[in-house]
Amino acid sequence: MKNSPLDFNAPRWLQTLLPLTRKAEFISHYTSVDIPDLATAKHERDQLKRKYGAANFAAKIGKRKSGTYALVYTVREMRTEKLF
Repeated sequence: MKNSPLDFNAPRWLQTLLPLTRKAEFISHYTSVDIPDLATAKHERDQLKRKYGAANFAAKIGKRKSGTYALVYTVREMRTEKLF
């Protein structure tokens, strides 16, 4: 095990430095209101699903008392951040 990356007896310039990172998940909730008809609401939902990806996107379409539709959706995003 001479001069392996985890050999702490080796000189410092021979040791491999591990990058310190963390993965953070960001969840955002949005609401689009006053969409005039159901077809437009479904079209907007499909556009957002293509933009964010099906695995990171969840949406519900609801009808309001005023006769319009509301699109409520959640977007999940993973980011890798460098610590130092």
